[in-house]
Amino acid sequence: MGATLQVQGLCKRYELSKIGKELVALDDVSFKVEEGETLGIIGRSGAGKTTLLRMLRGYEKFNEGVVEMDGVRVTPDSPWSEYRMLRQKTAFHLQRSFALYNISVIDNVIKKLRAKQTGLEDVPEIEDEYEELKEEAFKILDLVGLRDKWDHLYTILSGGDKQRVLLARQLAKEPSLLLLDEPGTMSDPLTREYLLDTVRRVKERANISILLISHMPEVHRYLCDRLLMMDKGKIVEEGDTETVIKHFLAPIEPVKPLAPIKGEKNAVVWIDGAWKKYDMVTHHTLIRTIEMQDINIKIPRGEILGIIGPSAMGKTVLMRLLGGFEKPDRGHILIRIGTVDFANIAEYGKRSIEARSKLGIIHQEFALPPYQLVQDLFARKIGLKKFEMIKQAMAKAKEFGISDVTMDVLLRLADLPEAEAKGRLRELGLEIDVLDDLFPKLPVREAFKAAEPYLKAVNLPEDIFTRYISETSVGEEIRLAIATLMASNCEILLLDEPFGDVDPISLRVVTNSLKELNREFGTTMLVVSHQLDVIRELTHEVILIDEGVVAMRGKPDEVCDAFIERRFK
Repeated sequence: MGATLQVQGLCKRYELSKIGKELVALDDVSFKVEEGETLGIIGRSGAGKTTLLRMLRGYEKFNEGVVEMDGVRVTPDSPWSEYRMLRQKTAFHLQRSFALYNISVIDNVIKKLRAKQTGLEDVPEIEDEYEELKEEAFKILDLVGLRDKWDHLYTILSGGDKQRVLLARQLAKEPSLLLLDEPGTMSDPLTREYLLDTVRRVKERANISILLISHMPEVHRYLCDRLLMMDKGKIVEEGDTETVIKHFLAPIEPVKPLAPIKGEKNAVVWIDGAWKKYDMVTHHTLIRTIEMQDINIKIPRGEILGIIGPSAMGKTVLMRLLGGFEKPDRGHILIRIGTVDFANIAEYGKRSIEARSKLGIIHQEFALPPYQLVQDLFARKIGLKKFEMIKQAMAKAKEFGISDVTMDVLLRLADLPEAEAKGRLRELGLEIDVLDDLFPKLPVREAFKAAEPYLKAVNLPEDIFTRYISETSVGEEIRLAIATLMASNCEILLLDEPFGDVDPISLRVVTNSLKELNREFGTTMLVVSHQLDVIRELTHEVILIDEGVVAMRGKPDEVCDAFIERRFK
């Protein structure tokens, strides 16, 4: 049995010209993948795993080393045409991608088979040609367990079945090597189970070589024959899966205890009879309509509430309602702004602005600007969120004839993911700079004074304040994002699946930091996550949402167990 892939002395460096530094992403990386083997690579976020996949896929040139794959040999001096040959030899399954043709399952596979013949993805019009490819496509659908859904429209499939169609199309290429990038990380546990079972079946029946990149130990345990560990661009250990995982997890912090809820009868968030009907659309095609009916939830001050459930069943819609980005068709989304007073965040104006100043939001797509100084991040966010500064901005806006309602709109846009915010602002004929013009930055010295207690609470050193964000790790980025919101006097954190790309060692630091914030400052938190281990150790109680309905509410272990065992249907 020979090697499908041989990597020798691979090095990759990036020039960070804006900050005058060099980043070594890969440092003398060497390994082999044998024919029919599943080799896993584990490592902390930022260890170089994704960079390695980009090199093997031929997306970027490397600085030193050799890659040999099924007769193709690529060096730093090779022309781009030889790098592109790596793409022909590999199949790349990127679990975040769901965009495919709005046609049947089998025709999606046939298009990929056709591209192998002609270079174009189309469905043959000649019946004999179509039937020949159809027979081949059925063999692939048998591999991924989708023969019984061959004639289903792709867009109406579940998330797990869509993943299997994506995998089927990659297998249609007859690759020498299947590259899996964090399979199932952003999926709910049921979808992840379907995908991993499918990969295992493909390996057993097709004897294909697989290189699997993941920071999730359970994925490697389930699929891998052998495991490598990467750290700071180097391979630091190689061996049997369980031994390497044990060494990988050795530095993990112990779990900190959860503080009891102090204001159990003092609700700060009140979803009062909210109804929301929404359509799920892919490529302008209606998949189905979900109706959230009469949602009633009260969340006491200081509670950490977990929100779980199958993908695309209402969790993120609920968070967008709470953030004021969507308006309920009926009912109220109420945020406490005084001792007894609540503001409806769905209504625009000064009261909603005050309620919004108490909310800190971190989205699934969150990313901090890499070339921004941390001190500028704090100075800008405090200017946008701290109510005392917002009131100054509102007074300034009135001089220019800008109403409180318009200010509320701009503040909502500032809380959106950056790409969505820019798109919405352009629709209004504005650029993102308008936020800097209206909302002044806090002076650096004052920003540090505001940030200091929260940097300490999330276990970040004071000197991080003078670094660029590109000099921080993924785990540090999340804690910085949380600390900036806390320094802005946010009392309620909405965390919509921001943990998907974080390794378990960094993730434990993040969850312990959130508990410390909750203990010290009584911060109320709502946490959406597909990682049930996080939900079990971080939250006081959990709600499970399915088809827009709160199917369960209770203790974390009870609700998580019911979800895994499908006892919520």
